[in-house]
Amino acid sequence: MKQFAEGSTLKLAKQCRKWLCNDQIDAGTRRWAVEGLAYLTFDADVKEEFVEDEAALKALFQLSQSEERSVLFAVASALVNCTNSYDYEEPDPKMVELAKYAKQHVPEQHPKDKPSFVRARVKKLLAAGVVSAMTCMVKTESPVLTSSCRELLSRVFLALVEEAEDRGTVVAQGGGKALLPLALEGTDVGQTKAAQALAKLTITSNPEMTFPGERVYEVVRPLVSLLHLNCSGLQNFEALMALTNLAGISERLRQKILKEKAVPMIEGYMFEDHELIRRAATECMCNLAMSKETTHWLEILQALLLSPNQELQHRGAVVVLNMVEASRETAGTLMESEVLEILSVLAKGAEGPVSRAGAHD
Repeated sequence: MKQFAEGSTLKLAKQCRKWLCNDQIDAGTRRWAVEGLAYLTFDADVKEEFVEDEAALKALFQLSQSEERSVLFAVASALVNCTNSYDYEEPDPKMVELAKYAKQHVPEQHPKDKPSFVRARVKKLLAAGVVSAMTCMVKTESPVLTSSCRELLSRVFLALVEEAEDRGTVVAQGGGKALLPLALEGTDVGQTKAAQALAKLTITSNPEMTFPGERVYEVVRPLVSLLHLNCSGLQNFEALMALTNLAGISERLRQKILKEKAVPMIEGYMFEDHELIRRAATECMCNLAMSKETTHWLEILQALLLSPNQELQHRGAVVVLNMVEASRETAGTLMESEVLEILSVLAKGAEGPVSRAGAHD
């Protein structure tokens, strides 16, 4: 935004907001105004003034019903900028020091782009009804809603559900329903971000209330997609937590999770180095174990405990310990199986896997 003279960015943005709010002027000028704001909202001061202008936000949301591709893209771009949901890489501290030493200009983040300001803007957008406007955009089945525009909406949704306390508002305004098509169609980045937003909603809200009727079964596939290794550890963890909630609801949902071939991936995360991911996977498997079709996990545990490799034996003992702590029902199943006998033998060694598992925990 350096190409404008000092203060002129704010003046131009103010004029754009005036045109946006004036429904008496021609559609072309209003379209120019929203496209201008899509660019000008890169500036943090412009973002702050924009979210304070209720009339301008209302006018922006009305344009979400447009049949013009460029208008929808501009609306979504402005929302991405206001929520800071674009990709941002923190500069390497060593490179920053080097630049300072060489007396080079180092671009710094605007104070109004700090997390506290972003959170405040998100709350103002939610209060103004941003979710209803975005839901209206997603309902646009026509080709005007492009894959790149869908990705922008997914980014905004993920920013809106970042704080657990805001998720109820998102659900109440129809956010859960709008996220499903975004998670199932569009760019890879867009689908992943929409799936992560779905995971966050499924973790903190009652899934049957958030996704009523048959819709709850549609959530499974996007959540399972977050278990793939190309996703981040946080995405893996949130997917496991969400699937744990779903697996605890009904046998039909457990069958749906099995059908999406999630079990081998969940089993893999039971041996993950990161403790929180490992525990989340174990709890998920405990809920899935209520289904008769997942009884093979007992065989896997027995094979691990009987492995000649001490590290595998130890990991098997840790998984058993986690499963016993996670579910009384699963603990009963384990104690009735050959696992108890194997553990009794392994426990005799002072340096054995059972002793080490207890110390590890």
